[in-house]
Amino acid sequence: MYGFALIVTLAVVGGAIAYIGDRLGMRIGRKKLTLFGLRPKHTSILVTIVTGVLIATASIVVLSIASQDVRIALFRIKEIQQELRDLQTDYAEMRQQRDSAQEELTEAEARLAAVEESYAVITSELELARQSVEDLKQERSVLEGEVAALQATAEQLSWLYDLVETAFGQIRSADIAFYASEVILSTVIEKGQSRAEVRAALEDFLLEVDEVAYRRSARAGDSEPYRAIYLPPGVVDLVVEDVLLAPGDVIVRAVSEANSIPGVPVRVYLENFLDQMVFSKGTVLATGTWDPRSGDEIDLAILDILNQANNAALNVGMALSPDRRGAVLLPGSYFFDAIEASRSISQPVEIRLVVAEDAWRSTSPVLLYLEIVS
Repeated sequence: MYGFALIVTLAVVGGAIAYIGDRLGMRIGRKKLTLFGLRPKHTSILVTIVTGVLIATASIVVLSIASQDVRIALFRIKEIQQELRDLQTDYAEMRQQRDSAQEELTEAEARLAAVEESYAVITSELELARQSVEDLKQERSVLEGEVAALQATAEQLSWLYDLVETAFGQIRSADIAFYASEVILSTVIEKGQSRAEVRAALEDFLLEVDEVAYRRSARAGDSEPYRAIYLPPGVVDLVVEDVLLAPGDVIVRAVSEANSIPGVPVRVYLENFLDQMVFSKGTVLATGTWDPRSGDEIDLAILDILNQANNAALNVGMALSPDRRGAVLLPGSYFFDAIEASRSISQPVEIRLVVAEDAWRSTSPVLLYLEIVS
């Protein structure tokens, strides 16, 4: 409505000025008036020009009075154009800053995503570490229980050792120095020696046997060639011939002929065996059954089966080392493992002592391992 009223006003003002100018021109033409010494025609033209200028001036004045926008457009156009150019420049800079800020925002979002991912990984690793700590704590508890069980087992084995030691002490203090068929000592005579070398080796061996018997309280008379043993005449000669005729190394063992008491000589006979493999790997040397309901401990059952295996090894002629009284060896770890396994056994089981590696008569003791078969 404001623009329409402005247009109507301009039309009315322009028409009025034109009408006045026309009437003024007609009067000047009729009366042939002159202005500034001009001819009437030129005066009429001048009036027409002045009328047009007045119309334009009146239009501008009316528009200026009626509209602030027109006043600004007329009098501040250069300034507005400069401001517009400045605004466009500022706008371009702001767009550039916006684009830079957008790029920085994108980079920041990427870094944030990477940090979040790293945080997730760290959190996951932390959870795993916490779980590992918990597992280790549980494992420590289990191990502490196992240590306590092993300590109890060790105390039990210590008690058994004291019991066995006491039993051996009683045996030593008894009236028996050597039992019948007890292997006192053994030696290996290698093939390829001369008769004199074989005899010398046997005589040295008999001196060792005599020393062992003497330490166990056996005594011979003053006229005997040995201090503690008695060997029938001619035995050494027979063994020398057997050794010389043997196709390989020979194991010679000194064996107690009968039960002997301290203070008297031990009657000894010699056994000789050709050195050869007597047990192959995996051979079951002795077996037995253990019933947990019997009330007996499993280690006692193992000791009984171990004694059977020792007798089996001695019966085939295994050599006996000076520092051992047995011909077989079962590592002590098998006792601990068997005692631990026995805690979960409720039915009778078979216990086997198995040869761990090929055994020759000269490679004493026979190495064994233990199997529990349900």
